[in-house]
Amino acid sequence: MKTRIITALILLIVILPCVIFGGLSFKLLLGIVAGIAVFEMLSICNRPKAHIYLYPITAIFVFYSLFFENALLISSEAIILYMIILMICSVFDDGMNFLRLCYYFTAGVLIAMGLHMLYQLRIIYGFDYILILALATFGTDTGAYFAGMLFGKHKLNPRLSPKKTIEGSIGGIILGTVLSVAYGAYIQIDMPMIWFAVMCISLTMTSQIGDLTFSSMKRTFEVKDFSQILPGHGGILDRFDSILFNAMVFGIFIHFITMVVA
Repeated sequence: MKTRIITALILLIVILPCVIFGGLSFKLLLGIVAGIAVFEMLSICNRPKAHIYLYPITAIFVFYSLFFENALLISSEAIILYMIILMICSVFDDGMNFLRLCYYFTAGVLIAMGLHMLYQLRIIYGFDYILILALATFGTDTGAYFAGMLFGKHKLNPRLSPKKTIEGSIGGIILGTVLSVAYGAYIQIDMPMIWFAVMCISLTMTSQIGDLTFSSMKRTFEVKDFSQILPGHGGILDRFDSILFNAMVFGIFIHFITMVVA
């Protein structure tokens, strides 16, 4: 626990200024996260290992989506091209069966879209929206951890995460919703409050879905963590799986609400 807390504090000290000031520092931060995330995503593959050519292919797709798509949503053309390239590779790569092909595509798109949304949210909507996303996501993680520790009795999904409980999930939804809605009300967010509240509640649920989705990937390859780069937390994808998933959901929500309100 001590190691976990120290690592979390160091991450906060490094990440928070980059998010607050934005610009080049935030861009550099996301670039580093993207590179490590691609490495972790492919390095957990075993029996057989992912061939080396997949690293630059996935990295090009992720970095292109992150920095060269100048809209809130990634264009379908980039995703389709990535899928086509992987399909072509699968024809000539004996180690890429259909399950492995689906993993490379799904994990690559999740990472690319999540990082892209984080970048665009910061550029277009500013720090407040990133903070709302963080409160909904990490508030859910924190609430789920303590509620599960104090009241947890019924397993949520033992196949993917044996320690998570229904009571913890409910506690996470409550804390994540309260924190994010309260901050939105404090800054007088520019959208109907009822829509904003529904969005925040949804984010606390999808945060947990995102966590379980990445847990499913790890179970498929029979690994506990994506890496050990963060002592007490595992890898970058172990720590930021929910925020990547939720950034994608948050961006879609904002796009939808903007169209409805307009």
